[in-house]
Amino acid sequence: MENNFLLTDDLLWDYADGFLDTSENVRVEAYLKQHPEWQRRLQHILDEKQALATLPMESPDPGFTDRVMAAWAAEQAQAQKAKGSSDWIIRFIVLAFGLFVLTPVVVMLIAAMQMAPSELPSVALPELPAIDWMAWVDSPVLMYGLLLLFVVSGLRLADKILQHQRLTHKLA
Repeated sequence: MENNFLLTDDLLWDYADGFLDTSENVRVEAYLKQHPEWQRRLQHILDEKQALATLPMESPDPGFTDRVMAAWAAEQAQAQKAKGSSDWIIRFIVLAFGLFVLTPVVVMLIAAMQMAPSELPSVALPELPAIDWMAWVDSPVLMYGLLLLFVVSGLRLADKILQHQRLTHKLA
């Protein structure tokens, strides 16, 4: 017998259930002969198995499996429906974030091209018209358009949240 064999509760349960092969059975039996505290544990396991075997088996109501599977299928369909309806929110957030990140990069590139020294012979930069960015940013059309976009998006988000809450209260 190896000196490094260590018996665990899981291995002892497998021994009690008869799941071990013959070599493992021999090792467990040899370990049990040397350690009486593990023999007591095995006896407790066997007593517990005997107590469980004497309990009456209850069978579920007819159609129980069908009801559980139907409820699970309905829940999966509802989850798919809710997942599909929330995709537009994620896309909108990604688009808004992309615009916020990309706009300064474009502005910096245009400004850098306009400020580039003209004595670089290897780089021919096209002439860009001067852009008055403040006039574009101060435009009332842009301001009211963004305000309208945020209000409509906020109302749509609030509607989705309320629909989700109504659905969860209805299922509960």
